[in-house]
Amino acid sequence: MSVLQIALQEDFQGEHVVVTVDGTVILDDPSVHTRRQIGLARSLEVPVRDGGVTVEVSVQGGPHRSVEIDATVTKAVLVDLDADGGLTVRASGDLPRYV
Repeated sequence: MSVLQIALQEDFQGEHVVVTVDGTVILDDPSVHTRRQIGLARSLEVPVRDGGVTVEVSVQGGPHRSVEIDATVTKAVLVDLDADGGLTVRASGDLPRYV
């Protein structure tokens, strides 16, 4: 078993966000806001099985993206909402550091 950090970071301004891991909802928040001082809206630590895992992020009425990761090497999934309304979801081998 591994622990995966999922970080909702830049440009969230009250959006309804749903995050699933292998089809299980781990976050359903109707109002996600980025704290500009640290560039972070929400951070979740989720226990996941070792091996392949699918993380999907959806913004209600907007974009959704998914990423397939190997939980034995990926420590974090970083999520940003772009200024043009696009959603970036990327895997990282390092844990993010926030001020």
